[in-house]
Amino acid sequence: MTASTIPFQTAGTVDIQELVIFTNTGKFLDIKDYLSELNIYEDIFSPTMHGDFLFVDSRNLIKELPIVGEEYLYVKLTTPSTEKNIEKIFRIYSITDRELANDRGTQLYILNFCSLENVVNTFKPIFKTFKGQISTVVESIFNDYIQTKRVAVKKEAGYDFNEEVSKLQIITATSNNVKFVSPGWTPFKCINWCASKSIPLEGKACNFLFFESNKAFVFGSIESIFKYNIDSGKDMSIGVYKYSTNQIKKNQNPIQKMFNVEEFQVIKTVDHLANYNNGYLANRLITLDVLNKKYEAHDYDAIESFNDYSHSEVQPRGFFENDSMRTPLTDIRFQPIHPGMFPDIKDNVDEKMPEIYGNRKSNLLELNNFKLNLIVPGRTDVEVGRTLDFIFPDVSPKSEKDKNKFVGDKFYTGSYLITAIRHKVTLQSHHMIMEIVKDSMNAARENS
Repeated sequence: MTASTIPFQTAGTVDIQELVIFTNTGKFLDIKDYLSELNIYEDIFSPTMHGDFLFVDSRNLIKELPIVGEEYLYVKLTTPSTEKNIEKIFRIYSITDRELANDRGTQLYILNFCSLENVVNTFKPIFKTFKGQISTVVESIFNDYIQTKRVAVKKEAGYDFNEEVSKLQIITATSNNVKFVSPGWTPFKCINWCASKSIPLEGKACNFLFFESNKAFVFGSIESIFKYNIDSGKDMSIGVYKYSTNQIKKNQNPIQKMFNVEEFQVIKTVDHLANYNNGYLANRLITLDVLNKKYEAHDYDAIESFNDYSHSEVQPRGFFENDSMRTPLTDIRFQPIHPGMFPDIKDNVDEKMPEIYGNRKSNLLELNNFKLNLIVPGRTDVEVGRTLDFIFPDVSPKSEKDKNKFVGDKFYTGSYLITAIRHKVTLQSHHMIMEIVKDSMNAARENS
């Protein structure tokens, strides 16, 4: 959704359609009137969502319902006039910070909850052999062990699960195959292990991740998100956001206010000393062929490989100089390989690690070079794994001749990946605290 397609509304308005606790015994309670603050967290480095609910209880419901910490929480939130909801059943797993308010008749406590799939994952250790194309294996593990009912339906006697189940979106198919035996690993561990061994069918970066957004579970490479965004093959961008002064905000219409950055904070900029040592700029994988008793050293150089990949910017420039100091000896890993261990699988994953290790490590570390936090009006059509454009304010003095020039900071303005969102919801408003990152600067703006 872009600025031109959002209908007029008050920025940050939210319609809390469902906020219900229900139990397996059939009891249910609409808890909108008890809401002080609801937080829902999503992160591309986490397999599931989680959250917390600040409960203001003046009726001792924690005893009367009772609320013991194993109930279901059904949440359905909508930004008015949008078609996409945040809708999901969560599992309450603990009650914390319980205390009495000053009037002694009201209790405050926090209900902590997580995705149902997180609970399902805990109770399904896998003892099984998997074989085939990695993305197909991941889809099979998800469908057979993780997929569960996601949405509730209102009935005469209360709420119950309907037949809609959680979905997995494969955004990047893999080119390589795998055969492995799960020794009691959880489904999530199996999938994350597969992600760490994946080579894309299209593209070159091996930065595969498995995560849950507020719309679906996702498996794929971060490079493919950048590539979709640049090629306009898919609608990955949520729009252009900019920071405005209070005076400018007063003169804006509701549509413009939806794309205002109310606050921003630079969380991290490039730490070159860390990059010299953590394997980002260069690393080495030593493989030992245990059958033929032969070892090889495989060096990876991020600067030489930088232009092989799609990045957050259309014309990317790395956060380094081409002559930056680097040596693969600062990060060395050992990997045994077993050629022919599985005769029915050619080039099993351990044999492909020279193509994966340095590539994956460097590309994931690249996402940690430049990181911002933005506070913006909430939207229920926004999820992690999407991109946005942020006009980073330029604080340099302006002259008359600068009037028609680019107004943002030319190095830090550009396209960012949304890596984490905290949806902060009250009865009056919805805000998003977003963590965004970029892996490159825009070379075209350097001389503007």
